[in-house]
Amino acid sequence: EFVNPNPLKTQNLHNLEGTYDIANIVFDSIKNEKVSYFNTHANFFKEIDRKLIKDTLGLNNTNDYKFELKVLNPKKIKISYLKNGEIIRERDIKTKLKKDGFLYLSNKNLQFLGVPYIFGAFDIKKVRLTLSKNNDLIFDVSNIRSGAGLLIVFLTYKEWQYKREYKRISLAP
Repeated sequence: EFVNPNPLKTQNLHNLEGTYDIANIVFDSIKNEKVSYFNTHANFFKEIDRKLIKDTLGLNNTNDYKFELKVLNPKKIKISYLKNGEIIRERDIKTKLKKDGFLYLSNKNLQFLGVPYIFGAFDIKKVRLTLSKNNDLIFDVSNIRSGAGLLIVFLTYKEWQYKREYKRISLAP
């Protein structure tokens, strides 16, 4: 169990607001020692978009990408994707502030790949946010993927937990 270094409450929820770099500065695999290359090199856009097969934004190394997080209320946040300082996409995501001091995202938590257990899998991803002691964003994830091909060919079950830390570039205006 990851101990929240900076518990959030309704009164300090606005402390999450700010602009962050899309590339994580810290990646820590909590549950599984062997985490795939995809998981260690995914950026914030991939994590939030929840596209299981492909990346929805083709990132170009010559551009400067960031994201801005704004708390609309305890049940909703707005994430703006920035490219060279300009907003290219915005998303409102439902949230729930729990007693453990984490802000939980309700963001397509359950998704299907193909037809689960016939030829495919289901993917459950639970995400929660908080701040580090340095005021950087902590993105804590618990993910389970289970599937099979034709019920008997193979059965897979993968479970992993990890957290990423995204560097705060600036506070909200």
